[in-house]
Amino acid sequence: MPAKTENKNAAASGRRREASPEGPAYARLAGRIKQMISSGEYQPGAKIPSEAAISKEYGLSPMTVRQAVGQLVDQGLLRRVHGSGTYVCGPDWTRASFSLEGLLELLHDKNGISIKILRAGIVKAKARAAAALEIREGSPIISLMRLVYHEGRPFLLNKASLRFDPRSPIVESELEVSSLSGLFTGKGNSFIKKALLLVEPCLLSPEEAGFLEGDRESAAFKINYTFYGYSDSPVGSGWFLALRKAVTLSTRIGVWDD
Repeated sequence: MPAKTENKNAAASGRRREASPEGPAYARLAGRIKQMISSGEYQPGAKIPSEAAISKEYGLSPMTVRQAVGQLVDQGLLRRVHGSGTYVCGPDWTRASFSLEGLLELLHDKNGISIKILRAGIVKAKARAAAALEIREGSPIISLMRLVYHEGRPFLLNKASLRFDPRSPIVESELEVSSLSGLFTGKGNSFIKKALLLVEPCLLSPEEAGFLEGDRESAAFKINYTFYGYSDSPVGSGWFLALRKAVTLSTRIGVWDD
């Protein structure tokens, strides 16, 4: 058999060995290394074996090993030091991202969610809205205020400013109950490229307390947001206001097995 044919067969055989019903070899190797970090076999700050050594130990190609290590580097579990090797990272508090679990659980309960439009119309953009939408002050915008109910009780007050473009799908989505969680989380709406959220504590004004059936000056969270389209221009901005009991901020630091 010609040498080139033998090499092709060997390469194909190697690819078959590195694939399995459990997933690609690099993912399984990344999971194995992650377990060793989680169990303490690889301590924070420790240097793991070289990629060549890992390749030899597990019988995997250097490319597969590099892909597995690269995945863990991207996840912040490992770091490469040029000319030195690859090291285990300790928990990095600066990489923490907090989720709004309690609020999102309510928003995902579509059968229990309803929306009441309090105000809606075309107005001239004031300075703050114009700056957020990157348009001229006085330009027409769509202004919305709505109250979100869960099982008949108000729990979320929303004010939104949208660029005036009736053809934009975000205008239609802002008015639909079914897409509320998608707008809030950035998922399920193909026209939104990215979103910027800023969570800050605040006290309810008398009007806000009336809408949310809370006590005057009750503690609340205001979630300011800006949505961006694929042109990287803002298409909508505003805020969600929720009573403190409706919002839970949570995050996970370090190595988790799931």
